Amino acid sequence: MLPYIHLINRDVPVYGLLMAVGGVLGWLLSLHRAQRHAPELPRESVTRFYLIFLAGALVGAKVYALILVWPSLKRNFSLLWTNPQLFLQMYLYGGMVFYGGLIGGALCVAGLLLSRSVRFSQLETVYLPCVPLVHGIGRIGCFCAGCCYGVPTDSILGVVYPAGGAAPSGIPLMPVQLFESAGDFVLCAVLCLPFYRQPGRRLAVYLLGYGCLRFATECFRGDAARGLAGPLSAAQWISIVCITAGGITTLALGFRALQRRHGRAG
Repeated sequence: MLPYIHLINRDVPVYGLLMAVGGVLGWLLSLHRAQRHAPELPRESVTRFYLIFLAGALVGAKVYALILVWPSLKRNFSLLWTNPQLFLQMYLYGGMVFYGGLIGGALCVAGLLLSRSVRFSQLETVYLPCVPLVHGIGRIGCFCAGCCYGVPTDSILGVVYPAGGAAPSGIPLMPVQLFESAGDFVLCAVLCLPFYRQPGRRLAVYLLGYGCLRFATECFRGDAARGLAGPLSAAQWISIVCITAGGITTLALGFRALQRRHGRAG
């Protein structure tokens, strides 16, 4: 575990540092993809849209995290006046949930589409591969911070965290954060492939791919903060929604392509 790194006479949280690195790399990837696949988009617009998505994702991720701890937040709300520093440490520093960020980013996409500032095909082509890239780097930050840790394991892959962190100490835990990070990087590479000609195809691949990845990795999560809803975690229920949406989109696109072929043949 490496929760902090010493830089310029300060202890900098590695999680926050990697999130910043991921944000910058995602921005550079969006500029590169816009130059190659959407040259009609001005560079300033590409950056502005990216910052809008990033802000929406951060807000959504934090709001979702606060919803998961709402009973505790409600119980300790008086700390905001009596001990604001402690309140901020407990609820506002760190602690973000990816699916909340995905929802926040999706709302920003909807707003841009309603304003007709950009086409869906442009957003999907330029920005969607950036999502798993930023997320994969962020998951490495989770591993370093000890959050989102895995279940105890006897496997040689087990990681033992020291005392004083978010993860239980002294027992080997599955490095599930790194599993998800690797899956995100693979998904980013797949989404960068050039053969997605139909608008919506890349989105369907992402929903199916990440939905399956997250559902599987949740089976190896050991932290209680993820929230449970019946036999599954909250993230697994959302993953099922993503998989269903991705499957329906794939079928709809396939049916539309089939109709076009028959139309040309007729």
